[in-house]
Amino acid sequence: MTGTTRPGKAGQLACFVVGKIERLQAGLLDQQSSAARATAARLRRALGKPAGSVPEVWEVTLGGFPEDLVGKTDEPSAAEEAAHTALCLYALHQQSQVKRMHCSGWGLGRALRELHHELGGEDLESGPLIRRFNALSTADSVDEMLWHLRSLVTQLRGKAIPLDYGRLARDFYRFSRPDFRDSVRLSWGRDFYTYRRPADAEPDQNTAETTVEQ
Repeated sequence: MTGTTRPGKAGQLACFVVGKIERLQAGLLDQQSSAARATAARLRRALGKPAGSVPEVWEVTLGGFPEDLVGKTDEPSAAEEAAHTALCLYALHQQSQVKRMHCSGWGLGRALRELHHELGGEDLESGPLIRRFNALSTADSVDEMLWHLRSLVTQLRGKAIPLDYGRLARDFYRFSRPDFRDSVRLSWGRDFYTYRRPADAEPDQNTAETTVEQ
C-alpha cells in the first residue's frame, strides 16, 4: 500500500495561494473575464488591511482554506494573514499586465536581482534598489516587510518581472515567527547574490505553477 505524504503547513499554504492565483490569472489573461478583473480590484483595495476584515474578498482569501491553518481565535492566524497579503500583492502586481506575474521559481531575491539588472544596476553593494532590499531584509515585523514589498512589487510590475507567489506566501508565514526570520532572510540573500542571469534571458511567463516545499 502506497501512502501519500501530506504537505506541511507552509506547503499547504503555498498550494492554496497558487491554486487561487492560477484561477484568477487564467480569468484575467486567458478568458479576459470581467468578474476576474473585479476580483483583482477588490483584492488591491484590501491590501494592507487585516485578513478577514474585508468581506468582499472572503471567497478568495478564505474559501477552501486548509483546515489546519484556519485561525482558532478572534484574530486571523499567521497563515490567513500570509495568504491574504500574497493574494492582494499578486493583484497589485498583475494590474495592467498582459504577462503572467505569478511564475514558478521566481523567488523574491531572484526577481529583485533581475530588477536590479533591468534598472541598469552593476554595483551590488549600493544604490536605491540595494538599499530597499536591505531595508526589507532587516524588517522586524510583517507590517514593515509589507510596507517595503508594496513599492518593490510596483517596480517589478513596471519591468514585467514575475514572482512566485506560493513561495512568497510561505515566506510571509515563516517570517511571522521570529525564530524563522533569519532563514527567510538567508534565502532572499542567496537568491539575489547567487543568481546568474543567462544571456538574453527573459522570465518564463508560461509557467504558472510553483514548487512547494514542506
